[in-house]
Amino acid sequence: MKIIVVGLGPLGKRLAEELSGKRGVELVLLDRDEAVCKAAAERYDALVLQGDGTDPELLAKAGAGEAQALVAATGSDALNTVVALLAKQAGTKEVVVLLDDLALRTACQAIGVDKVVSPVLAAASEIKAYLLGERALDFSVAVSGGARVAEFSAGPWAGKRFGELELPKGVAIPVLLREGKALVPEPGTALAPEDVLVVVAQDER
Repeated sequence: MKIIVVGLGPLGKRLAEELSGKRGVELVLLDRDEAVCKAAAERYDALVLQGDGTDPELLAKAGAGEAQALVAATGSDALNTVVALLAKQAGTKEVVVLLDDLALRTACQAIGVDKVVSPVLAAASEIKAYLLGERALDFSVAVSGGARVAEFSAGPWAGKRFGELELPKGVAIPVLLREGKALVPEPGTALAPEDVLVVVAQDER
């Protein structure tokens, strides 16, 4: 799948680290800064293009029309919103936008943005998981003690028992939401498609 990252600031670089060389991922990186692009071309397994992400011709050159996803991760909320709009118009299937001002979230959703993330609410690893199919239903939220909490649909594991889930190190599921009620899952609890898993994980940052 083709994934385009516009803006190689801290988050864009982290995403490039996470996605570069990932099997099945064709990575394209865009940034205005010539030195940043030169360094990225040497470091990452990606097509690196220098220029303004709000330039429709540059987005076309990057392959926005056939891209599975684009992440607008510049340091400007306004630029990210414009990039997202242009990407959607070009035909990018899924668009993720980085926003510092969550007041713009509604506006972005109105133009068809698939996911809005904030540095306060999401780490680069969450975006990578979203792009590769591990889709959180809601934003992850940082809590004290170096942990994050997010909600995931149990759909992919429907029919399995809770005890059969193979959880990565540092990840726990203390609560399951079923029909609006919170349950503490037992090893023998059968998962239903409509269940929601409340996942707690150590924050990587």
